[in-house]
Amino acid sequence: MDEIKAFGEATRRAIAAGFDGVEIHGANTYLIQQFYSPNSNQREDKWGGNLENRMRFPLAVIDQVKEVADQYANHDFIVGYRISPEEIETPGIRLEDTLTFVDRLADAPLDYLHVSMGNVWRTSLNDKEATEPILPQILRVLDDRIPLIGVGNIEKPEDAEKVIDAGIDFAAIGRELIREPQWVQKIIANDEGTIRYQLSPSDIDDLNIPAPLWDFLNFVFKPIAGISTEATPEETFANAAAPWDKF
Repeated sequence: MDEIKAFGEATRRAIAAGFDGVEIHGANTYLIQQFYSPNSNQREDKWGGNLENRMRFPLAVIDQVKEVADQYANHDFIVGYRISPEEIETPGIRLEDTLTFVDRLADAPLDYLHVSMGNVWRTSLNDKEATEPILPQILRVLDDRIPLIGVGNIEKPEDAEKVIDAGIDFAAIGRELIREPQWVQKIIANDEGTIRYQLSPSDIDDLNIPAPLWDFLNFVFKPIAGISTEATPEETFANAAAPWDKF
């Protein structure tokens, strides 16, 4: 399939450009997730239908990317994979499906798994009675086969420490790096007191935030982009879909 080969070509170009690795984006309703989702994948051939067939495309992309990396990159070139663990549509991806998929990904030629959520401690979107966060469940399935990255509303050092203390290998930050690009450096320098946890329009030039990104932040992440607002409270994303999954 040409689309699978295209992922390999993108990997080859990344290697030629000097990148240290690539992350295969199988999350947030993009093409790879569309093949995995019973909501968007209505095919009746080998690429659609049951769970095994719907896993075929993402696993083939991983194999293609790894094949290209082995051919063109150094042995330490990193290949990761990102997932969204659930969908709110019916039919849609459910956590049980994802845990089955994670078990397959753990044996794939990957260097890590990255779970995309608005809050790192989110419970199930679909099972309102669920009390256990999703990440510890994924961690058990991985069983130390590949490292796990957690992301979502990690803003302060203690938030990252909580993730690591739970046995999750890495804590990723995204929105906070828009507010404070020197977040890591300031923590290393014991300069936490100067970390920016607020964002206002007057910061746009200082932080080199392009106008389209600022408009996006105000539309999707309004709590972090408003004038002098506090950092997003934990409950905002605790048990909600990532904003982009609502569209």
